[in-house]
Amino acid sequence: MALSDYAGRTPRGYDGDTTIGRVARHHRWGIGGETRGDCVNCGTELRLHERHLLVTLVTGASGETDPGDRHHLCDERCLREWLGESEPG
Repeated sequence: MALSDYAGRTPRGYDGDTTIGRVARHHRWGIGGETRGDCVNCGTELRLHERHLLVTLVTGASGETDPGDRHHLCDERCLREWLGESEPG
């Protein structure tokens, strides 16, 4: 499945007004040391300079985003679990 196919879906724990606006493969590089974050689905600590997924959520019909509505996930498997979906196939 293409990452763009996840747009418009609502993750577990959110109401129907909050949906995925964008999913992208991501890595964050910085000079001042290593940045870390936790996978919003499984809680695994991620080194953000390594490849992972970044999901941006939007709220309401206007599609407004909030910087706090950006979430890191390990991979597409974690994304499907966060959406409450089973493995494809």
